Amino acid sequence: MLGVAEGDAVLDVGCGDGLIAFGALEKVGPTGRVVFSDISQDLLDHCRVLAEQLGVLNRCDFWRAAAEDLRSVADASVDVVTTRSVIIYVKPKEQAFREFHRVLRSGGRHSCSSR
Repeated sequence: MLGVAEGDAVLDVGCGDGLIAFGALEKVGPTGRVVFSDISQDLLDHCRVLAEQLGVLNRCDFWRAAAEDLRSVADASVDVVTTRSVIIYVKPKEQAFREFHRVLRSGGRHSCSSR
């Protein structure tokens, strides 16, 4: 996953059921963090329950947000932004990419998948 390393902060935009975000947790290790972000509170609640069951809740944040409006995520606060099957559903795509750029630290990476 895009060179995710131990200690990284990863933002999974449109996390859904958490497939990518939970995979990122393994790579960031005990010193990293993963932000689960989605427009569905039900999916975020589901991910929170799973994180608690897995004993990783202390390394997770959960934000209800649209890809084009990540105001709950601070500027230059993450190393990796990942999206999977999300951008196709976003109408203001340019604004979403501006938000990804805003939250990425210098040298940060974005992984965009349609599958």
